[in-house]
Amino acid sequence: MRRFTMANSLVARAQAHQQWIGNDHGDRYEEALIAEEIPSEMQVVVKEMLEHLRSALDYCAQQVWLMLSGRPIGARIYFPIARKGIGPSEFISIMNRNLPGVASASQPALRLFESFQFFADAKNEWLPELATLANQTKHNHLEAAAIPNVVVKMAETRDRVSTLSTTEHEQGRGGTSWMKLRPISGDFKNGTFQAAYLQLAAIDMELNYFISEAIPGVQSIIEQCRRLVSQR
Repeated sequence: MRRFTMANSLVARAQAHQQWIGNDHGDRYEEALIAEEIPSEMQVVVKEMLEHLRSALDYCAQQVWLMLSGRPIGARIYFPIARKGIGPSEFISIMNRNLPGVASASQPALRLFESFQFFADAKNEWLPELATLANQTKHNHLEAAAIPNVVVKMAETRDRVSTLSTTEHEQGRGGTSWMKLRPISGDFKNGTFQAAYLQLAAIDMELNYFISEAIPGVQSIIEQCRRLVSQR
């Protein structure tokens, strides 16, 4: 079970990076959004966090393979991830390539790894997205980007109460934790603004939303795989 322990240690490091980025006033996320400039250190932290989560999945897969198959000796083992558009009938080849011998040795293992995929549940979208991000060699994952199709309007009522309204609510993929309002016309009493956030450019998804999906997702996978092999 040593590799499960290593996987959990990598998730803990990812959580530390999540806390470093922050999600509150005065945190690094807000500072970068206001400046609309991503510091190099934040780019490095995000890259490391993504790599930790991807490596945690691979360690998890290696432990399952060792306990259920272990053949052929010297095989390169990776967590099987089906990209969007791949269905169950095609997944078996991905499973056999990444975890040789596991599917034939254990139908419950095959069904479990199928259940993690996007084709099994749209809530698993973070998994192929993580693979996309972790496979990138570039260091600059983040950018300050406008939220598509969103215009924010500020208006002051007669009793000097400011109200806020938006157009179509396409607030980045997955929503936003913070928005910066870029002025289009008027001012903060009566004006129209474009909304911006920090996004992972390759997947067009707001940073903190993706993190909040990926970290618990990896934790859940590790625990389910641990239970799988513990039952043997």
